[in-house]
Amino acid sequence: MRRIVPVDNSCVTLPGPWQHRLVRASGAQFHVAQAGTLKEDRPLILLIHGFPEYWYAWRHQIPALAEAGYAVAAMDVRGAGGSDRTRHTFDTPTLANDVIGVIRAVGASKAILVGTGSGGALAWSAASLAPSLIAGVATISAPHPVDTFRLGLHVTFRTWRHYLSAFLPQLAEKSLTSRDKLKKLLAAVSAPGNRGAVEAVDYYSQALQLPNAAKTQLQQLQWTWGMTRRPSGRKHLDKLSSPLNIPVLTVRGDLDPLLPTRAWASTKKHVAADYRHVVLPDTGYLAHEENPDEINRLLLEFLAEHAS
Repeated sequence: MRRIVPVDNSCVTLPGPWQHRLVRASGAQFHVAQAGTLKEDRPLILLIHGFPEYWYAWRHQIPALAEAGYAVAAMDVRGAGGSDRTRHTFDTPTLANDVIGVIRAVGASKAILVGTGSGGALAWSAASLAPSLIAGVATISAPHPVDTFRLGLHVTFRTWRHYLSAFLPQLAEKSLTSRDKLKKLLAAVSAPGNRGAVEAVDYYSQALQLPNAAKTQLQQLQWTWGMTRRPSGRKHLDKLSSPLNIPVLTVRGDLDPLLPTRAWASTKKHVAADYRHVVLPDTGYLAHEENPDEINRLLLEFLAEHAS
């Protein structure tokens, strides 16, 4: 029998080996799930979810990183989960500056960003906007934004289909707020038969049914994929054109139906320091949920080398 989760704020404060906190940054309030103790000699590990998730996407990573001795914070981006849904603030530069603001709001002087999907794009962006604050970047299913949002043959037909559907707001919003349709979406971007992301569909569905959550996140998606058509978007991408002089890890699932191998063809040129790209077998777009043990292993290796 399918468990029915009521549509309320309980999905924001799910219990676990973490603490929930509200912080103010960039003129808004943000929810973060935190674990571990912040230390002067170690950066904060800030986890940034993608679309259509919220902080709970990192439920497997938070305890693993905290047990290894790191201070970890998984934020809800503006518009998602327990963070504010403000009007007319859904552009990528604002969301990237939110990431920078949250790092400072939780008391960290340095951070390593770990982002997936659209959260990975925010990690790349925040690192370019605040290079003195960011000590490293790890992304999952997120090539560099300068390449990613140049829609073309580097993405798949299925990516195009999701992109075009996002510009039909009523249809897209209805799909996101339907548990069954959201389940199909999570299954479609995962490796065949992998239920790592699908198992959280009740919580994701509940979070997207919070007031204006689905609408706000669709507006963010529309702005992001239309970035090159906007003067402010082109200006933002220009700011990202200089290579990052920090270590970077990128991860792709070999069965990712949205971003093929060629999507990462130019990523290395955006990194002037240590760069590693890993392809995980039998894994789709949501590697942090589909293959959490391997993601945790890769992150801990990366942190052991660059965060100590």
